[in-house]
Amino acid sequence: MTLKLSVEFAPKWPPPVLRDLAKLIDGLGFDTIWVSDHYHNRNVFITLAIIASATHRTKIGPGILSPYIHHPAYIAQSVLTLTDLAKGRVVCGIGAGDFLSLMQLGFERPNPVGVVRDALFIIRSLLRGESMNVCSSMFKLINVKINFGVQDNVPIYVGAQGDNMLRMAARFADGVLINFSDENMLKSARDLVCCTSAEAGRRVSDIDIVAHTPVSISDDVLLAKKAVLPYAAYILAGSSDAVLKRLDVNIEKASKVRSAIMRMNLQEAKSLVEDEVDKFAIYGTPKQVSERLLAIRSLGYEHIVIGSPIGPDPQRAMVLLSKNVLPALRGE
Repeated sequence: MTLKLSVEFAPKWPPPVLRDLAKLIDGLGFDTIWVSDHYHNRNVFITLAIIASATHRTKIGPGILSPYIHHPAYIAQSVLTLTDLAKGRVVCGIGAGDFLSLMQLGFERPNPVGVVRDALFIIRSLLRGESMNVCSSMFKLINVKINFGVQDNVPIYVGAQGDNMLRMAARFADGVLINFSDENMLKSARDLVCCTSAEAGRRVSDIDIVAHTPVSISDDVLLAKKAVLPYAAYILAGSSDAVLKRLDVNIEKASKVRSAIMRMNLQEAKSLVEDEVDKFAIYGTPKQVSERLLAIRSLGYEHIVIGSPIGPDPQRAMVLLSKNVLPALRGE
């Protein structure tokens, strides 16, 4: 199977920059452009509309949307609207969402696995044009139906770290975005998805099992590391204590990182995560990045998402990935 290499970025830049970056990614042969959703960046679906108009081949989609913030009916509506602009190229990623961002907005995360599962079923049914009546702990829908753009081929991915979310994704999702950089964590997560899907009577080949890792690539190692530190800090802060223990990360340090982020002291958060960055991100020269991604591929992953920040200079980073990393991963 040919390796699929995709890109995820945070929409931090103005529309002309986003458009140029999307054109570049589309022309370089990457599989999918995922756009993350955080209240402090530009709107995810407006950004995806810009990307749709600038691309012709690459798949595009939100990665990920939290159903605590976005009602599943509005996720389905937005996805169907996006298919008007990029027919046959739209994917959708959902997940519980970053608990720190949710906390800042006053949202809690009760029963995350059940909520994401219910959202998955609702979105899938509404995309198919079905009428929905739902009464669950989180959602209530009464004769809800979307009146345009029926689609039966939009794959829905679940972003997952914890074992229970991984199991749920293995049973019901079209794909799972596994947000780890550590090889041992990626291996155990993939093994769990494969085992659970078999138990559920699904073929592993029917599930797109994706390693989703923050990457920062540059000819300058120090610049690459500097660019990825804030992303590693956010991932560390958003990881559960169970995940942190498996990664041998001090829980007290994690609390300090969370506190620094909540106080908007990003410099402190970055300094606290500097010694742990290799557990939460991949960075370095093209050779160093290739080596770590090859190690991930050797675990059985045939789809890897290059997550934010991509590099200190995203456009230059995309060229480095295309010329140096992608051929190495595909054995060319």
